[in-house]
Amino acid sequence: MNFPTFNADVAKVLPDYTRHSPFAGLLGIEIVESKPGELVARIPITDKLGSGVGAIHGGVLTALVDHSLSLAVYPLVEIGKWVATLEMKMNYLAPVPAGATGFIVAETKVLTLKKRIAVARVDVKHGAELVATATGTVYVRERIAP
Repeated sequence: MNFPTFNADVAKVLPDYTRHSPFAGLLGIEIVESKPGELVARIPITDKLGSGVGAIHGGVLTALVDHSLSLAVYPLVEIGKWVATLEMKMNYLAPVPAGATGFIVAETKVLTLKKRIAVARVDVKHGAELVATATGTVYVRERIAP
């Protein structure tokens, strides 16, 4: 999809924003790439991400998807807007085994962007294997006053 606006300055701050975000920072989420309508994010696999039953916890993948959904949209909207996940549907396709190495990677593509709503698809991979896929809807609104 062709997006009429892409703010490269906003895209440039996403890695630092994520690194300093309390929850995303706790998980170790990293932004690898941001371009018009697309975002690549990843989490380094550590022992602390395990579920206790031999796999990385599904909540780790869900958190990565949730974070990626909104960040893919921020560079496409006016500065000062607030973007938040309204809903998402996760399909887990394969486990990421406990003891695995490397990264869990989320590849996000914005499918549509309207004035107040955007829809995106996120493919989650470990290496070359597609381990989950998700679609989500985010809400674009004026920033909430503190």
